[in-house]
Amino acid sequence: MLKFSFLILLISTATCEFSDFHLPNYSSAMSRAVVDYIINFYDKTSSAVNMYHNTQPENLNVNMDIMNEILHHVKTKIVVQVDSLMDFRLSNRKRINNIFFVDSFESFKIIYEEMNSSHFEYQGYYLIAVTEHGRDIYKTMADIFSDLWIKKIINVNILFMPHGNNNEAMLYTYYPYTRYYCENTAPIQLNQYQGKNWMREVDYFPRKLTNFHGCHLSVATFKNPPFMIIKQDKNGVITVNGIEGILLRELAYRLNFNVDLYVLKKLFGEIFKNGSATGAIKMIVNYEVNLTLGFFASMPLRDAFMQPSYVYFTTNLLWMVPPGKPQSALEKLANPLKYMVWTLSSMTILIGFIVIVVVKKQPHAVQKFVFGNKSQTPSINFMNLILGNSIHQVPTRNFSRYLLMLATLCFFIIRTCYSSGLVKFMQMDTREKHMMSTSQMIEENFTFYLKEASRFYVLSMPEVLKRTKLLKSQEYESKLHAMMKNPYSNAAFLTTTGHLAYRNQKVFPKFYEFAPTPLYSINIVMYMNLGSCLEAYFGEMLMKLISSGLINKWATEFIDEKYLKKPIDDVLESLSLEQLEGAFQLLIGGLLTAFIAFCFENLIGRIDIRTVKKLFGFDRKLFRNPKTLEALKV
Repeated sequence: MLKFSFLILLISTATCEFSDFHLPNYSSAMSRAVVDYIINFYDKTSSAVNMYHNTQPENLNVNMDIMNEILHHVKTKIVVQVDSLMDFRLSNRKRINNIFFVDSFESFKIIYEEMNSSHFEYQGYYLIAVTEHGRDIYKTMADIFSDLWIKKIINVNILFMPHGNNNEAMLYTYYPYTRYYCENTAPIQLNQYQGKNWMREVDYFPRKLTNFHGCHLSVATFKNPPFMIIKQDKNGVITVNGIEGILLRELAYRLNFNVDLYVLKKLFGEIFKNGSATGAIKMIVNYEVNLTLGFFASMPLRDAFMQPSYVYFTTNLLWMVPPGKPQSALEKLANPLKYMVWTLSSMTILIGFIVIVVVKKQPHAVQKFVFGNKSQTPSINFMNLILGNSIHQVPTRNFSRYLLMLATLCFFIIRTCYSSGLVKFMQMDTREKHMMSTSQMIEENFTFYLKEASRFYVLSMPEVLKRTKLLKSQEYESKLHAMMKNPYSNAAFLTTTGHLAYRNQKVFPKFYEFAPTPLYSINIVMYMNLGSCLEAYFGEMLMKLISSGLINKWATEFIDEKYLKKPIDDVLESLSLEQLEGAFQLLIGGLLTAFIAFCFENLIGRIDIRTVKKLFGFDRKLFRNPKTLEALKV
């Protein structure tokens, strides 16, 4: 029975009843050209290629035969993933190398409508094989290219065979920018496959945007010095400057495009989780302009709906804080010496007076040994040494002279150091230390002021967010000028290192204080439409500008880091009465103390003992004691 069945199978095969069971071969130029494409391009750029097909039912066998032939000849070269429309919906992997097999524009349209940025890398590589077509193949290609340009897919070629010629295949593409037109999708022949070879050697996917040929790109931006400085002359001509203004001009020059500038009054704009947006971001999300720049920080939510460029600038977020509270006139007198020096000096003086008191209770011989023969008032002499006054009676004993020399040298050094710095500190606007960190400001119950577009910077900081107030740009500037002058203000304003240095440079010699501990660093990018074809070409040019150091050079023209350090005024000036206020206060305090002591001495001498006895009830025996009476008289 088995032998009989095998015989029937051989006979049937010989009579071509099962003609479908044959090894595929190169039956057409289409299949040979696609195989050449896969082996010489896709296999060298990737380890896998994605293949899709969609045709009318009557042309299904034609497409399947071509695909089977191709799969047979590349099965040992590269992994081929054959997908259907259902696979698009179930998988979110991005497909980079793609081949479509269609028989008409309508068949292509069905695949096209399923394409989105989640399933396809728009700047990947696409080959569209049109297996069956009418005599309007050029209109079909133009319609396909027109739809692909909407998604800004430019690395795309169309392959088809002329009618009645299975040994020849034509390869077409389109160039959106040429010297003759801009944003046009007219088909242009790239190559021709004849027999077993291409007619000439060309890039399978040529670089199409290295030169825009003077075509226009639309750019949304806004004033944001020092990064984007916009000026308009009397004739209405707008010029851009600043770090990113120069960058935009340089990109336009190197890539040869003109700029249609949209200057917005509202900075940045906002974007929400559902994709809705405002301002410049809205124009990018809705494909109203090609790109936007003006100090855009790369953020995950932004990156989800827009295409970021390479990071070309990095800066830190800082808090501008009010200056420290001003020191009083008497506090300024203590500035020349550090706390430790004051402590050690005070301990030295205290020890000196303690020694004097202890020695005065010792026998006369000991006193003469320490104070000298003629020293009757050691306490006054010690005060003269401290203040730098002369001593009228110099001790004659060696040990007492040695002590005098040590004390004179010690207090001479202290007085010299103090007096050398006193004049400088009296002229300075000395203040207490301002806030040093965000945590310290939270403890002091500071209010944090941000521009509306900067709110997302503090979304991950709940303690800061609940103390935050959002301001419009003009309101932000007015409050900043008012509160930063008030040393008693509990306000902090968010800024960046670049903006702060530029602001301080403009108001020099005034200075905006800031907390030296930054919040975190942010990366600055320009944004394009999601999946934009500009990203690769702009990114390549940005990398050249970054590696050459040009962007850093432009940054130094507008941001000078020396303005992040408070200026020190080294100009010597005559002291004013206001600067001498502390000395006058000290003098008045000393005179007042002396006057009170003088009055007290005179008052005690005139007190009647009997009156004191009646008022305080002192014991009679106490006042009958001759020593007590003598003491009261003195």
